[in-house]
Amino acid sequence: MAPRSVAVVGATERADASSSYVMKNLMRFGYQGQIIPVHPRAETIFGLPASPSLSALTNAPDVAVIGIAADKVIAALEEAGSTGVKAAVVLASGFAELDEAGRERQQQLVEIAERYGMAICGPNCLGLFNLSSGAALYSSSLSTNLEKGRFAILSHSGASAIALGNTGRFGLSHIVSSGNSAATDIPDYLEFLATDDETRAVGIVIEAIREPEKLAAAMEKMHAANKPVIALRAGRSERGAQATAAHTGSLAGSNDAYRAFFRRVGIIEVPDMDGFMETATLCLDLKDRPAKPGVAIVGVSGGGVAHVSDIADEVGLSLPDLQPETAARLEALLPPFATPQNPLDTTGVVFADGGIYRDVLHALASDPSIGLIVATQDAPAGLDDFCASEYLGIAEAVSDYAKTGKVPVVFTSNLSSGHHPDVEAKLSNVPVLRGTKSALTAVRSLITREHGISWPGATAQDRNSAPAGNLAPGTSPADTSPAAAMTEREAKALLAASGLPVPREQLVTTADAAAEAARKLGFPVVMKIESPDILYKTDAGGVKLGIGSETEARAAFAAIIASARAYAPDADLRGVSVQEMVTGGVEALVGLVRHEPFGFGLVVGIGGVLVELVKDSAFALLPIDLARADAMIGETKLASLLEGYRGGQKADRRALAELLVRLSEFAAQYGDDIEAIDLNPVAVLPEGKGVRILDALIIPRKRD
Repeated sequence: MAPRSVAVVGATERADASSSYVMKNLMRFGYQGQIIPVHPRAETIFGLPASPSLSALTNAPDVAVIGIAADKVIAALEEAGSTGVKAAVVLASGFAELDEAGRERQQQLVEIAERYGMAICGPNCLGLFNLSSGAALYSSSLSTNLEKGRFAILSHSGASAIALGNTGRFGLSHIVSSGNSAATDIPDYLEFLATDDETRAVGIVIEAIREPEKLAAAMEKMHAANKPVIALRAGRSERGAQATAAHTGSLAGSNDAYRAFFRRVGIIEVPDMDGFMETATLCLDLKDRPAKPGVAIVGVSGGGVAHVSDIADEVGLSLPDLQPETAARLEALLPPFATPQNPLDTTGVVFADGGIYRDVLHALASDPSIGLIVATQDAPAGLDDFCASEYLGIAEAVSDYAKTGKVPVVFTSNLSSGHHPDVEAKLSNVPVLRGTKSALTAVRSLITREHGISWPGATAQDRNSAPAGNLAPGTSPADTSPAAAMTEREAKALLAASGLPVPREQLVTTADAAAEAARKLGFPVVMKIESPDILYKTDAGGVKLGIGSETEARAAFAAIIASARAYAPDADLRGVSVQEMVTGGVEALVGLVRHEPFGFGLVVGIGGVLVELVKDSAFALLPIDLARADAMIGETKLASLLEGYRGGQKADRRALAELLVRLSEFAAQYGDDIEAIDLNPVAVLPEGKGVRILDALIIPRKRD
């Protein structure tokens, strides 16, 4: 990041060459270190004396920029490493992003980096730029309008780095376009930036996470330095790791896994570039972090603040009611027709007297529930100077308040085009945000950001795998066909052996045995087809409920076998499972789904036949504890059903939370053998009576 000397391998004056851009950028941005063009024949390049090779140099440069074709990169890196170069930037494409040969080439690059202890930016990247040192190791045009500041951008995407670095909204300390990030990735740069005095906040544009533990460790250092990290993830529309469980997979995609991971390590995820800009601006300009989650919204129009509060509700921003003493202070300040509430319409009286607006802000700040004030005021950029002057008093009042106010304030425009420049000029000490949704999302994200790490330090295998031999003989998912799921009864037996609650049941192969089993279990019973080849038993006519006599049991056995055979003529029909019938309670879905590189995630939500229609669920990466399990339930509509919706009986929410924790522990023990688990429905019985897993699908992990 701050080299004393830079060698540019493949240096040339040819205008379209990547190395030419690097040479010109180093000179244009005042890099004070030594620049060494490396070319086998040229004596000078851009007036600088050239060396025929890296090995011909007396002293190894701090960094080598490799600006040659992909097929020549490995030899150049090997030479760099052998001569003592400890850092390199590899610009060329043609590595793992291309084909099998490229993947092999990238693996060689990684091996060289490991052998020589070399940091490598790239390959397939634009490079990096440290605005403090002038080290513009960057293979694209860099704007001279770039302003030095406190925000660093780390991006897998070169185009995104260019776009976000040139918004003009904030000054930069560093830009890194790391491309494939084969040897040195975003966690490595974060570790450096955590100790960099020039950087206050970091934004990352990330396409994939390869090593969650490494990123979590880097985030620990960022939290310790009180430096927020913002993430824009590219490729969210792709499914990534496809889930294989019937319902669990439809409720928890790879996006959910990334979001859950970002939450657990305290990274602020943003939905788009507008959100990136507003969140970055807020992180840089808000000098005091909100101590409380409550937000007050204040404006000069009833319709305007109603619009803002609608968006606040949409993005999940808390707008608490004001205390009576706060309302009394506001009543004394505002006209009788004003309503002292949150959100607050001050009415137009503040245009005539900006001091009233300032006093209103102080009154709101005194409320014990308020941690931040959002002053929303449109003053469109298209106004002429005379019309814009009408808003200057409000801007000055906000600025005056910010000097002594008890809680921080931000100034927002509903328009993404922002405010008139005369208005913004009055607010140099206040964060100024643009666009209602982007601004409020930034506020909510900053307020709710985790300031610590809740990601385990163990490796993914430690988290999700069991030592060989942990599964009891005859019950291992790995003992079944890798391409087929276990039967429901086998799945329940494995779960029961780990202490998870299932109904009593018995497998039978004749109608008479079905009648006998039903009599022993006690009527009524449920009867289901037993086949590893039929996952959706209801579709096959393979389920009969409420069997109330031995005669009904015999008839049900015959009907189930006949229907299943007609539905799947080649299926392996092993008989019929006769099960204790559990009635009453609330139906929930609980499931596990694997999302590499994070391991397992757990899903809970409304269960039964309406899973796909309702799509109500919460997701968390494992492991979880009882508090997190209960919080997950609280994030769903299932929570209302468990409380006794519309006069219903209150169900055993705690028992459901305990089931989630047990399933988390089950995954820690047996996870290496499992791809996914789908428990649907789980009957949550009346309070104090526990839960029962009524149907279970365990899909073994496929073996190579």
